[in-house]
Amino acid sequence: MTSRRSSKPTTNNPPRQAFRAHAIRIGFACALLFLGCAAPAFSADDSFKLADLSGKEVQPLKLGAAKGAVFIFITSDCPIANSYAPEFARLAADYTPKGFAVYLVHVDPDLTADAARKHAAEYKLPATVLLDPEQRLVAATGATTTPQAVVLAPDGKKLYIGRIDDLWSAPGKRRGEPTTHDLRAALDAVLAGQPVLTAETVAVGCFIAPLKRR
Repeated sequence: MTSRRSSKPTTNNPPRQAFRAHAIRIGFACALLFLGCAAPAFSADDSFKLADLSGKEVQPLKLGAAKGAVFIFITSDCPIANSYAPEFARLAADYTPKGFAVYLVHVDPDLTADAARKHAAEYKLPATVLLDPEQRLVAATGATTTPQAVVLAPDGKKLYIGRIDDLWSAPGKRRGEPTTHDLRAALDAVLAGQPVLTAETVAVGCFIAPLKRR
């Protein structure tokens, strides 16, 4: 039996905290298992649509003149994902003007739009937040963890998948400051017209549970 996730992180629910810690450990282990495995090819289908926080349908793969799309997968109750909220805002502020479409993508099938709006307000998330309750973008990109970033070229080619930086070396092990900014390095390489030297890294966070299909 599953329970509906809250839009706010809880601090006084030991069973949920235990589950969350277990999910983080699983997420790190699964990321290690999937590192290096080929993810499904992504078809740049213009008809692909997801809803934003206002309910408006967005076509995140229809990039037009954009240099690429950046998808950062999140859940509202993953403490590691929430710890990156300031960096999410900085990434959007730094790279949107440089021609990238930057999206935060909620992958929780039980998260309502209202709860997502409250979460965005609480953590001061950038405006472009999408809901992927059917995990279609998750499946197509091969994402396994929150937070995890995927960078796509305008033709749908995957240029990068992995961590945002090395702020978290492992679950429960956080540095004072990151020493490697993997996502920024990938985006800067694209801007310079160069190949992304490290196209895949391990994302430390919460495992994205597979959606139960009926």
